Amino acid sequence: MKRVGILLKSMECDRYLYHNIQKLTKNSNIELFFLLTNNREKRKNIYQKSLSLIKNRGLYYFISLLIFKIVTILEFNLLSIPLKNIREHYSYKNINELINNNLLYLNPNFSNSGLFVSYPLEDIKKIKALKLDLIIRGNAEGIFRGDILNSSKDGIISFHHGDNRWNRGGPAGFWEVYYRKDTTGFIIQILSEELDGGDVLFRANIPTKNSYIENIVYLYQESYPYMLKILNDYVKNGTLPKAEEPIPYSGTILKLPTIKKSIIYAIKTFNIYFIFLINKYILKRKNRWSVAFTKKSWRRTILKKGIEIKNPKNRFFADPFIITIDNRTVCFVEDYSYSTKIGSISAIEIFDNNQYKIYEYIIKEPFHMSFPYIFRYKDELYMIPETSKAKSIRLYKCIDFPTKWEYQKDLFKNINATDSMIFYHNNMWWIFFTISITGKNYNSHLVAYYTKSDPINGKWTPHKKNLIINDSTIARNGGILGLNKGLIIRARQRQSFNIYGASLSLAEITELTPELFSEKEICKILPNFLPDIIGVHQIDSNEKYTVYDYLRNIYLE
Repeated sequence: MKRVGILLKSMECDRYLYHNIQKLTKNSNIELFFLLTNNREKRKNIYQKSLSLIKNRGLYYFISLLIFKIVTILEFNLLSIPLKNIREHYSYKNINELINNNLLYLNPNFSNSGLFVSYPLEDIKKIKALKLDLIIRGNAEGIFRGDILNSSKDGIISFHHGDNRWNRGGPAGFWEVYYRKDTTGFIIQILSEELDGGDVLFRANIPTKNSYIENIVYLYQESYPYMLKILNDYVKNGTLPKAEEPIPYSGTILKLPTIKKSIIYAIKTFNIYFIFLINKYILKRKNRWSVAFTKKSWRRTILKKGIEIKNPKNRFFADPFIITIDNRTVCFVEDYSYSTKIGSISAIEIFDNNQYKIYEYIIKEPFHMSFPYIFRYKDELYMIPETSKAKSIRLYKCIDFPTKWEYQKDLFKNINATDSMIFYHNNMWWIFFTISITGKNYNSHLVAYYTKSDPINGKWTPHKKNLIINDSTIARNGGILGLNKGLIIRARQRQSFNIYGASLSLAEITELTPELFSEKEICKILPNFLPDIIGVHQIDSNEKYTVYDYLRNIYLE
C-alpha cells in the first residue's frame, strides 16, 4: 500500500486531473490524501485582483496579460465551434465526490509576485505526520520553496508542459506555436527549487498544433495518461523510474508574451487558417501523396530520377513496400480515396522496362487501411497493414501472389497501433509499431515486442524499455531497409509544424535485445529532390528496386 498525497488549490479541477484522481481512487493499493490550499485570493473580486496584479507585477505586465487573454479568448471562441474537444478542455469538474476523509487544509505563503510559495512549519509537520510515500502536484499553484519539497519519502512529482532542455517557464504550449517548433514537449519531474529543473522521470515530444489553444488541449490530452502510468508502476514496482542525467541549461526563462508578441502571434496564426480556407474552398487545393520507384538499391538511389506511378483520379498512392517473387516485382501501397476518406491496399507490378500494372483493391475493408508491410515466414508471404481504425494489428496471408490475400488473425487486439513492422534478428522475431494511449497522437511513442518462437502464433513480450522512443520527429516507422544485408535500417518519419510526414531520417539499429535498444542516424531524406514537393515519409527497397513516396499540395481534379 502506497500513501500518496495530492496538492490542490481548490476542489474544481480540469477534466484530465479529475480523470486521474478518479482512477487512483479505484486502485486498492493506493491510499489517497488530499492536501487542499485555503485560497484567500478567491475572496477578491476582479477589480481587487487587477489592482493587486498591477501593484505586484506592474502596469505593463497587466496590459500584456489582458491582450494575451483577449487573443486566446477570441481563438477559443473561433476554434471551439468546429472542434468540440476544445470546449470540453475548458470544462471543470468538482472532486468533492472523490474525496474521502483524508483531507488536510494548508495555508501556504505566496511571495508578493505570486510566483513563489512556501508552507509554514505547522503545515509541514501535518504533512509529515501522514507519512506519505509520494506527493503529486495537482492544480496547486506556485514555484515551491523550502521543506514542502521533502515532506514525503520520494518527493513531489509534477508536470512541466514544455521541453525543459530549451523551454522553462510558460505559458505552456504557447512558445512552440509562436516559434513554429516541430514538436511540443512535456516532462514528468521530481520538483526542486530550480524552476523546471527537477529530476526528469519521463520525457516525450508530440507534434505541435497550429494554434496555442489547439496545442495546449492536445498537450494535456496526451500527457496526463503518462502521469497515471508512472503512478501505477510506482505502486506495482515500489520505485519511481530512473531519472535522466541532468544537463546544463543555457536558455532564458520564458514568460508571458509581450503586447507586441501577442499581436504577432495572432497575425501569424490567422494567416495559417486563412491560407487553409483559401486553399480548401476557393483554390480547391489539397495535399496529395505520390509513389515513385527507381531500379537501384536504396543506397544508390537518386530520388529525383524516380519514375512516378500515376495516381488514379480522386485517389492517391502512398506507403509503398516492394518484394520480388518468382521474377515478379510488386509494390504494395495504400490506395486512398478522397470520396470515401478510406484507404485500401492495392498492388503495382513493376516490369524491367520501367512500365507498371496496377491491381486495384487487393485488400479492402470497411475501415481505413495503409502501410502494407510485408514479410516472409516459412516460405509464406504475410502482410500486416495499418488498421488502427479496427483497433488491432491484423495479419493477412498471400494465397495467390500478388492479388489474393486472406485475413488470418489479430496479432494484437484492442490497441491503437500504427505502422507495424515485423523482422527477424538475433534468433528472435520483433515487431515495432507506434501506439496512442488517447487514440489521437500516433506519431510519438514507439514500442517493441519480441517472440522467441514464431511471429504468427508466438506470444509477444514487451521490450523492457517500452516506450523505447517518445519523440514525434523519430518515433513513427517509415519503412525498414538492409534486412537482407544483415542490417536493420529503420526509416523514421519526421513530423514538422503544420506538415504530417515532412521528411525522413534513416537510422541503423545498433543494439536490440529484450532489455536494450539504441540506434544511430545515418542520413536525412528531405523533400528537396523535386521542386514542388513538401513532404516524404516512406521508403522501402529489395536492393534491386527502391520505392518511396512524397507529398504535394495540388489542385483537386
